[in-house]
Amino acid sequence: MKKITLLTILCLVALSAMAQNYPTMFAHRGCWTKNDAKEFIVPENSLPAVAMAKTMGYTGIECDVHYTKDKRMVILHDATLNRTMRRASDYSKLDKPVRLADLTFEELRRDYVLESENPAWRTPIPTLEELLAECKKQGIMPMLHSALMESYHVAQEMFGDEWICFTGGVDHLKKVREFSNCIILLSINSGTAEENISHLEQIGGRCGVSTMNYKLYTPEFCKALTDRGYIVQASIFPTPHETIAQRNGISYQLTDFSIMPTHRPVVKDSGKVIAKSGDATWEWSCEKSFERGGVTLDIEFKGEIEITINGDRKYNLSNEAFGKEFIGNRFFDKAPYITIIAKQGAHIKKAKIKAYAY
Repeated sequence: MKKITLLTILCLVALSAMAQNYPTMFAHRGCWTKNDAKEFIVPENSLPAVAMAKTMGYTGIECDVHYTKDKRMVILHDATLNRTMRRASDYSKLDKPVRLADLTFEELRRDYVLESENPAWRTPIPTLEELLAECKKQGIMPMLHSALMESYHVAQEMFGDEWICFTGGVDHLKKVREFSNCIILLSINSGTAEENISHLEQIGGRCGVSTMNYKLYTPEFCKALTDRGYIVQASIFPTPHETIAQRNGISYQLTDFSIMPTHRPVVKDSGKVIAKSGDATWEWSCEKSFERGGVTLDIEFKGEIEITINGDRKYNLSNEAFGKEFIGNRFFDKAPYITIIAKQGAHIKKAKIKAYAY
């Protein structure tokens, strides 16, 4: 197998997204990250995660809304605090399950803080109002993953119609449409395109579907909905299925790691190579480590290839004829590198790689 090392070229160039339609990107639970010990640096569903999403160019953030025991709305994904929070008194881990529904708002804010490597971000859990205020401050759109009708009224009051309601239940969402022309995403797991279109027709206005079932989003399914003006959101698809969903025609992507050229990054480093054909391994690396960064690969090929980004994201992709793919990953505290393996008989026409600092 022949090995080619891609030349790293330092330059300041703008990455144009005009030649291709990319999905609108939303940061799942905000733009959070963990260290190698799997401890939070930027806590998920936190005010710093909202600010980081703005820094890294996302259009909006998704957040999870739940009640405390005394019906105060706060931002937390799990039923328990254990995965994301620590004791406020000594920052110790929670050794027994602590359920949000068993705590009053006063107890929650007094006794527990978000886990973070950064002491300044070891703050109490945010209320819905606090998180929405941060979204407004940062100029990004909130997507409420919530079943609480009260939370929708708060978002409507603070954002007018410029927010997203994301949950299941057609009848439930029809009630939202009675007082808001916000974007509504119906959570689905199955059904044909026509069946889901019939549900969306009942909701009316600006709406669409979202699923975690990546097998559902075939090109035909996506086209049937988008041709009718409906939104198709891929919800935290695993690698490589978020890239396949982009190819198949999604309009929104809710993600833990992907980025698009529309993120408006500052280009710090760029690499480029053209392979004429053959069975080859390509390697690209950047000498510079970025505290907050991203790396993108714009590739045109046919056959089967395997792409590995930063050692932990692997994409096995195939095209019968020459086709283009775009892959973008965000990262923290890394010097980015990419390996491309072209399987026997594959041909790579071009591969453009760029690294960004945010």
